[in-house]
Amino acid sequence: MTHPLLILAASSLSGGALASPERMAPPAYSIAAEDEVGTAWVNPGNLGFNPDPSLGLWFRQGLTEQNTAFAAATSAGGTSLGVLYRYDPEANEAWWGLNSALSIGFPGRVRGGANVTWSLPDGEGNNFVSYDLGVGWRPVSYVGVGGTLRNLGNPAPALGVETAYGVGAVLRPFNDVLEIGFDFEDKQLEQDPTYAGVVHLKPVEGLDIRLRGDQKGNLSGGLTVWFGGAGAGAYYDLTDADGSGVIGHLTSGIGDERLAGLGSRVPVIAFDRSFGYQPTSSFFSAAGESYLHLLERLAEAAADRSVRGVVLKLDATPFSYAQMAELQAAVAELQARDKPVIAYLDGSASNGAYMLASGCDRVYMHPAGDLSLIGLSSELMYFKGVFDLVGVEPQFARRAEYKSAVEQYTNTEPSDPSREQMDALLDDLFAHMLESVSEGRDIEIEELKGIIDEGPFTPTEAIAAGLVDETLYPDELEEKIEEVIDTLHFLDEDYAMVDTNTGWEISRQIAVIYVDGPIVSGESATPGFFSGGSAGADTISRALMQAAELDSVRAVVLRVDSPGGSAFASDNIWRAVEKVKEEGKPVIVSMGGVAASGGYYVAAGADAIYAEETTITGSIGIYSGKMSFGELYEKVGLNTELFTRGRNAAMYSVSRPMDAIEYAAMDRMISHGYTQFKERVAAGRGMTMEEVEQVARGRVWSGSRAKEIGLVDELGGLQDAIERARQDAGIGANAEVDLITIRGVETAFGDPVIERVQALFRPQIAVPELPEELARLQPYLALEGETLLAMSPWIIEIK
Repeated sequence: MTHPLLILAASSLSGGALASPERMAPPAYSIAAEDEVGTAWVNPGNLGFNPDPSLGLWFRQGLTEQNTAFAAATSAGGTSLGVLYRYDPEANEAWWGLNSALSIGFPGRVRGGANVTWSLPDGEGNNFVSYDLGVGWRPVSYVGVGGTLRNLGNPAPALGVETAYGVGAVLRPFNDVLEIGFDFEDKQLEQDPTYAGVVHLKPVEGLDIRLRGDQKGNLSGGLTVWFGGAGAGAYYDLTDADGSGVIGHLTSGIGDERLAGLGSRVPVIAFDRSFGYQPTSSFFSAAGESYLHLLERLAEAAADRSVRGVVLKLDATPFSYAQMAELQAAVAELQARDKPVIAYLDGSASNGAYMLASGCDRVYMHPAGDLSLIGLSSELMYFKGVFDLVGVEPQFARRAEYKSAVEQYTNTEPSDPSREQMDALLDDLFAHMLESVSEGRDIEIEELKGIIDEGPFTPTEAIAAGLVDETLYPDELEEKIEEVIDTLHFLDEDYAMVDTNTGWEISRQIAVIYVDGPIVSGESATPGFFSGGSAGADTISRALMQAAELDSVRAVVLRVDSPGGSAFASDNIWRAVEKVKEEGKPVIVSMGGVAASGGYYVAAGADAIYAEETTITGSIGIYSGKMSFGELYEKVGLNTELFTRGRNAAMYSVSRPMDAIEYAAMDRMISHGYTQFKERVAAGRGMTMEEVEQVARGRVWSGSRAKEIGLVDELGGLQDAIERARQDAGIGANAEVDLITIRGVETAFGDPVIERVQALFRPQIAVPELPEELARLQPYLALEGETLLAMSPWIIEIK
């Protein structure tokens, strides 16, 4: 992405039809195209198109008349603050101005905004307030229009501040490389309008050239040179009002664009936090980096010619095994482009952290750390003995024998089918771990098995076993990096951390929509004090329909990382996927760590399904039931009295067990739900009902086995699914395409504004996490009120 162009000066000293002593304007502005810092004085509606935080400083010195001006402005997330000072030495007069602006979004890529300016010119009683309104519309990435009404109500006509209006249009035939603008401006309907043309050219990265001229002979133009997050430039303007002048400016933003070469750099990426799919901010915590953004950063480093290598700092990484496989693929891509990857194990490194490290070119370890490469375990908990002790009777029905989630309530140990599928799953995951480490460290698999049996390891033991190359303290790491990357370089701990925006949406987009957490009816929920997040069918369906309706969205990638949940909610999401396909837009599913039961239900109708070898998927089945607390109530002296109308009206009452007729009614509903589930799979996968039944029955599969039996199309990660979506949408390999995340939730002011307000008032309070035992109950807490459940065994923790 290109860096914003931030070139502004006091408009009272830069000429133009809308010049007025209380405001600033670019010396080569465009009403439709301006959206950077200081845009509030040109068109406040456009502020919302570009949320990047920016700061600009400008100084103008007149040449024919010795007047001077200073201005400063900042913008972020559709808001702006600015200050203006100008001084006329001949009249010995000064003028101060302050402004504040806000832009909000409307449907159809329309932004509207308002700007308020407080002017304090010299002279008793001269202070006044002026108001501007603006609107911008950018229907596609190469066309925009805008309009403004300024100084409404003639606040100070005697001082030269008059009501004015302007409209404009801009064409971008080569996107950010060339913009051509056309403006029409007038004051007080004087019938003496100005017709202006604007050219903005970016011939090379890091250099901006702007020119503006009108039929009255007003000319302005100049250039800006960028040096990463800072820019400097000079502009020359020739005006009728004040004569010629030179404008110097300094600006800062968040981009990496620069005219001079970046030199060699080595990104340092720390895996020391949670990387959620849709991280959100709250009053107590800031939003962190998303998982997709992390993958995109690694992909950018692979393609960036200035990057000579990458350092990964690893600890107890918060990723599923499937996500680890995606990160391993990103490391392999870096190495394929001759960019060495160095792993640094800091603290206590887990199985997953070491799997990722093992594929790197070097593995270093903290001298006081430890390596917990100890193999895999899965602990299943059964409550039947406790229920018998206290007098609780669980009643559940299921389809079919592998649907073992209910066994935690009805059994004291796993059934033979449950034990069978868990052993098969662990076998597959362990085999993948062995293969990954064996290939990365060049250790035979049988030897590696023996090494793992000796774990965990001290640093000395890890080196002796060939798992680690050397121990280093963090301050010694840079010296070792120089041995691996022998070119002159610098470490970049913030590499590509923040995306820059051009203010224009790319006309070809791929929408990424997440099904993350238990699937429930209603709206999605973010994690709270005493609850986990959930995937609400209404929210996700709304996001899918938004993707279907947006002309710029050519395809959808549905990322599913869910153990399932409500069968009803899952079917609603499945239906929304069908509606997207009816609009002619391909839907590609990318499975994360788990996409089972309801998680597979929502994926079944997609055009293609991608999963990693270690993805936990399948579990095509349904169950339902209840707990009867009648005996417990009796023990504690609690009596209940049921009043009913209808034979089965109290079948879900927790004060007594279901009788045979009620149980048969529930079982009939489960049978219907199971059949419908299989029908969805059969239609989506091109299988017969008999073929589906052979791989269903509630059985959980690894991604590799799911590929063999036809439940998955390809083995690969999120980036592979995105590339497939590009191909199926007919987007060329070299065509520019934008990834967008659609949440299904919209706010009037937008997330950047809300985040900044929360950050301003957010207290430094550590939010406590639930104990592990209670955290295990979170998926079921989100499913209160649901009847039929399509959910995998609720606790599959591979440590």
